[in-house]
Amino acid sequence: MNEAMAELLSPLTESRRAHSLAVGRRMESVVGHLPAELRTDAVTAAYLHDVGYGHPDLGFHPIDGARLLRSCGYPPVVCHMVAFHTAAQTEATVRGLDQQIFDEFRLVDVDGIDAADDFLWWADLSTGPKGEEFTLDERLSEILERYEPGSVVYRAIIRAESQLREAFQRVSGSM
Repeated sequence: MNEAMAELLSPLTESRRAHSLAVGRRMESVVGHLPAELRTDAVTAAYLHDVGYGHPDLGFHPIDGARLLRSCGYPPVVCHMVAFHTAAQTEATVRGLDQQIFDEFRLVDVDGIDAADDFLWWADLSTGPKGEEFTLDERLSEILERYEPGSVVYRAIIRAESQLREAFQRVSGSM
């Protein structure tokens, strides 16, 4: 992680920053499974996946983060991965946001982007809120315990659970 990335993460809470740094390190440990041309961007996206929490605009951190990163000149792959990380589209639906908010970041003709997305989801879902290593079940349970039943995040996790497990399994099965 470089100084510019550290500066972008500085507004995050201490625990959210610890989580982001651990997700980045986790991605570094597995990035060799991705196409060489995506590795640097995948690691960058992992470190910065939650940057939108510290720079709210729309109030939806995946899109806020992607927009911030684009304005700072980060590559489209990084912005795509941040926008779409960890079932963001499902959470957007639960929030009542139009799916078109993702269109500006959608990449469809980049070889390996789906695998890179899966690896980011895996790294995020295997890292606890303070950077600790978690199993998928521990992480899902932790999220559901942290948020009130009926809250947006709680409902999004419930709705996206099978999608989250499938992405996690694809990565686990590829290593």
